Amino acid sequence: MGYPIRDYNLDGDGDGSINPTIKYKETYGTYENKRKFYLGVSNTVGIDNSFFTYLGVPDSSTITQFTGRTNAFHMDSGATTCTIDGISEEPTFDVGNAELRTDTGLSGTDYENIRARKFTTVPYGGFDGWDSYRDQRTNEDTYAINGTKGLLGVDINTFASYPLSNGEDGITSDYYAYLEGILTFNNPESVNVNVFATPGIDTFNNSGIVEETIEMIETDRADSIYIVTTPDVDSAGDVLTEDEVVDSIEDLYDSSYTATYWPWIQVNDTENNQYVWLPPTRDVVRNIALTDNIAFPWFAVAGVQRGDVDCIKARKKLTLDQRDTLYEGRINPIATFASEGVKIWGNKTMQVADTALSSLNVRRLLIQARKLISAVSIRLLFEQNDSIVRTQFLNLVNPILSNIRAERGLTDFRVTVDNSPESIDRRELNGKIFIKPTNALEFIQVEFILTPTGASFDDI
Repeated sequence: MGYPIRDYNLDGDGDGSINPTIKYKETYGTYENKRKFYLGVSNTVGIDNSFFTYLGVPDSSTITQFTGRTNAFHMDSGATTCTIDGISEEPTFDVGNAELRTDTGLSGTDYENIRARKFTTVPYGGFDGWDSYRDQRTNEDTYAINGTKGLLGVDINTFASYPLSNGEDGITSDYYAYLEGILTFNNPESVNVNVFATPGIDTFNNSGIVEETIEMIETDRADSIYIVTTPDVDSAGDVLTEDEVVDSIEDLYDSSYTATYWPWIQVNDTENNQYVWLPPTRDVVRNIALTDNIAFPWFAVAGVQRGDVDCIKARKKLTLDQRDTLYEGRINPIATFASEGVKIWGNKTMQVADTALSSLNVRRLLIQARKLISAVSIRLLFEQNDSIVRTQFLNLVNPILSNIRAERGLTDFRVTVDNSPESIDRRELNGKIFIKPTNALEFIQVEFILTPTGASFDDI
């Protein structure tokens, strides 16, 4: 429907001003691979990137001319007029070079190839578009609907009411823009992910969004790991101590599906030719993918083999005692070694209780086993609920767990099925899987004992 622009000819005074415009790609080139090229907004005809810089509502009551609109784009060459909800004037279309309405119109044209029936557009504005007239983000907890700044924003009409997809009430602050984006992943049957991260959201300033994300991962999905950012400096930019970091999150989070890492790392931003500090999340998720490729999900994402951090340095070189403090506080250290460099040096989730699920590799083992078993179990749905289907269930599940055991994920397991008449009458197949996960080696203790020259080691 076109892009909103400032209308310099609004008053019709004919002063020669030209409104901003945009050029669309309307046809495919003779030698262009239609799988790789797109109509619509395209760099093959040129893009003015500043055209799509969202400026939001001007911070001035005197600027009233943002009422214009560029030409719209339609793939059908016969598109002339249409009505769009919320648009008072019918858009003027730039169009493709063929008809897209009937099989006859497609015949002999570019659109006859189904791969050619596509075009590119650019998101513009929206309540969650960044408004450059603001001087700060509005995604902190205080910008929630009941937060101090959220209430103030509603009171002075900076924020409007915005209903969320989960049925709750929100407002047009960045807090709910992030939350809406997170909620789009809450259905595991429609979006397949196994690692989740929220850039720009951290455990100090965004505890509300972090808790919502943990709830979504742990309750709605239960098939993914959430890697969350923990800051390493205070509001003044001073580096925090490990005790301060542990104390800041001590009573906030409790989840075996969540892990965090500290401190941040320095990397080279080649695009802007400068060094920047980033949370280690990038390297954590990269090493999770590496571990899944060279080993298995139940191997720890840490250490020399699967914990490499590609950076210039860590913000803080941790001592052994400092690493222990962080680890006891459910924070995985980013360690620096003179010989090995910077490494991920922890395998702990943010679960408070000290159980097997305190280990990230054990949680990932259960997630992987659940996914594999669910994938084969679904084949049995709506089959006859008798002893044969129960045997089929055992024959499908046991080989999966045997393979995990062979690949060092389990030390042993057992699968049982409820054959009671009550469960059969309820049209249920209730199985129980008992497993003994293989824990990752986290501590090596070596004792040196000095012996006399004449002592025999055979006597030790």
